[in-house]
Amino acid sequence: MVDQYDEPESSDGQILEARLLKLRMRDGLVAARLRGAGRELAAPLLRLPAVQGDAEAAVNLVGDCVRRMTIGTHQIVADATLALGLFADSYAANGVPQKVIDDLRSDALGRRRLALLNHWHRLHESLSFTSGPPPSDRTLRETVEARVLRELAYALVSPLPPTVLLPADEPVTPQIQHTSGRVIVVGGAVMDAIFRTKMIPAHETSGIAHDFTLTPGGKGLWQAVAAAKLGLDVSLIAAIGDDRFGRDILAYLRAENVDTSLIKVVRGARTPFTGVVELDLGDSIALIWRNDQVVKLEVGDIEAKADQLTGCDALLLTFEVPRETTQRTLALAHTDPDTRPLVIVTSGQPYPDEGISRASLQLIDYLVSHAWELEKYSPPDLQRFNPDRVGEHLLSRGVETLCLLGNGGGTIYSDTDAGTFRLSSVSSLYREVSTVRDAFCAALAARLLENNRTFTREVAHWATAAMASTAESFGQPDSLPTRDRIEKRLKTLM
Repeated sequence: MVDQYDEPESSDGQILEARLLKLRMRDGLVAARLRGAGRELAAPLLRLPAVQGDAEAAVNLVGDCVRRMTIGTHQIVADATLALGLFADSYAANGVPQKVIDDLRSDALGRRRLALLNHWHRLHESLSFTSGPPPSDRTLRETVEARVLRELAYALVSPLPPTVLLPADEPVTPQIQHTSGRVIVVGGAVMDAIFRTKMIPAHETSGIAHDFTLTPGGKGLWQAVAAAKLGLDVSLIAAIGDDRFGRDILAYLRAENVDTSLIKVVRGARTPFTGVVELDLGDSIALIWRNDQVVKLEVGDIEAKADQLTGCDALLLTFEVPRETTQRTLALAHTDPDTRPLVIVTSGQPYPDEGISRASLQLIDYLVSHAWELEKYSPPDLQRFNPDRVGEHLLSRGVETLCLLGNGGGTIYSDTDAGTFRLSSVSSLYREVSTVRDAFCAALAARLLENNRTFTREVAHWATAAMASTAESFGQPDSLPTRDRIEKRLKTLM
């Protein structure tokens, strides 16, 4: 008999994620339900080797994985969403009213959510977890729960034996199979406060946001996560504070299989923040508070990691770090011309006064830009912006390939055999989703490493498919694509 909920081309993690989203309804994940009417729905969970069809074993395994989650909020949300009751004794011991504890195990999901949101801070405090502001009911339902259950699903199908007990402070993250490719990303890691609205308010007026999300962000962070989702071995070099937002960023990266050992944590400092006002179709405006007098990557920080830079296969670099740090990073990457990494640079957040030096431009293999970011790199005699003239000018200055993205596609200007050509235009409702370029850069690096660093039109189109997949998934908790999603989207571009 074919399981009606299975998706033949989905991974085990994706299938189990879909089932957990359904099992959260009504009375949640309780053994009696798994033995009765919910047994068919729970089939992927019951088939796990550590469970072998036993409903009690399935509930216990889920509980073990929830306790190992690296973010305290995720533990609390998973416990309430699935009605597990893992922390009932701790809640009671720390003064949480019994009615609240009972509501968190109610057979009605709506009541569990209401108890969670109404007592958000108290539940966190009783478990000694740091809490941010509670999400809206809609954000909890559509974003937070989906993200938490996805993390749980991939932990359940991880090869880590469930009988292995690790120290409580050692993070356990889903294990994925890495492809050949060691990637270092140098860029920004910030906390994003995202307000979603129908219309950006006019000057000296106010407006209503219909959703709010507090989430890790930054081009460096997103490129690192995007590369990790493609199976690359990724480390991020960035600077953060040692406040709760910095700790949340570290926990998030670890959960996404990004190495955080090279991140600079500034003691007593506040983590950089970005305030984003985002429209429903992806357009956005942002205010960036860098705290860059205190939290920044300096030249000395990069020089201390020279061995890592020279030993990686690909370097992804963004203009989120100071210009002198960018230029020194490029120079260090070229220490040994015979073994140097592939260099992909994003000109996002261009430097306000001037661009990087011509000597540094010559050290870039792939410059990935939007047109407006290249004003400082235009030919001196150019009166009006012309992308073809700017592309030719940058190639003459030493950039090997310029990927000029925009309007769902773009143009490639290259000194390689691929030459100059236009990318397939991607049709999407969402116009300017900020993470599409990050997905493009990560996919470009992955495909180049698989293709012996040879740039071809096929490589460019594969990266474009990653960009398209990300745009189409805008608003979903996991918009950055896997290889399977890229391959499926590529078929529609050919």
